Amino acid sequence: MRATPTRSRRAIAVVALATLLAMGAMATTMTATAAAPAPPINDNYLESLNLNKPGTPLNRTETLRDVRDTTAATVQSDIFNPPSHGGPPELTSCNGVAEGGTIWYDFYPDANGLVRIRTSATFGTIMAVMPFDPKTLLPDNSQRHCAVNQTTMAGELFDNVQAGKSYTVQIGGVTGAAGSVEFLFDYLVQPTRLQAEATLTALPLASGVRVVSLAVNAPRKARVEVRCTRGCGPQATTARTVRFARLRGAVLPDGASLKIYVTAKNQIGAYIEYRIGHGSFTKTQRCLAPGSKRPKRCE
Repeated sequence: MRATPTRSRRAIAVVALATLLAMGAMATTMTATAAAPAPPINDNYLESLNLNKPGTPLNRTETLRDVRDTTAATVQSDIFNPPSHGGPPELTSCNGVAEGGTIWYDFYPDANGLVRIRTSATFGTIMAVMPFDPKTLLPDNSQRHCAVNQTTMAGELFDNVQAGKSYTVQIGGVTGAAGSVEFLFDYLVQPTRLQAEATLTALPLASGVRVVSLAVNAPRKARVEVRCTRGCGPQATTARTVRFARLRGAVLPDGASLKIYVTAKNQIGAYIEYRIGHGSFTKTQRCLAPGSKRPKRCE
């Protein structure tokens, strides 16, 4: 079976770009023997390293990094052998450039996004990414995207990926060149924007307003928080339609603001503000960057 966290002996750790990933052959102390180097642990297609477990979030904040010695890496004429047989051969070219000594990585996006793949080596490398069927394990070579990274001209591979699909990454040396290869992987996701609307009803006063009702419509799991600069205490709740009963009858003086924050993890929040003045109010709407309470203009 394809290497997964529940079946495989191997899974790549999530680390920052500046941190060396020490695992497998890279964690083994070199000995002064004349033995031939062993193939990297992710040499074969069915023994690829996992960048995340299926059904778990794929790291979208850090660069994943792995270093492998591909000196003894091979190319398979049958990607199911070992341990079985009957698979197709590896594709080993990109834009007319041949490759050899390949290694493999898998990942499972939890949201639609963009992946960025880079390599660093003293020789030219080829990077490729393609979806695969988690049941048959067959790669969809018709959807294979690749890029060549030459020492004389840096190259990167960008590819749009879809949530819920399975993908594999193939890294090889141009015309069979081999040695130490650094693999860098970034997962870029555009945060979704929360849609929210508020309705404030208030009675005019000589120097402010008296709140009759406030209703906020927001996504079901979003957190809705209300704050007043003067005239009311903070309140927060989670619901699709929120009615803040404790605000009923509150007097908001001229110059005060009633601020509404609608937020959810990893999403662009909604900000709604009512400014009180001359016995009435004006309404403005802005956006909140993920994890921030500072309003900004919506893009």
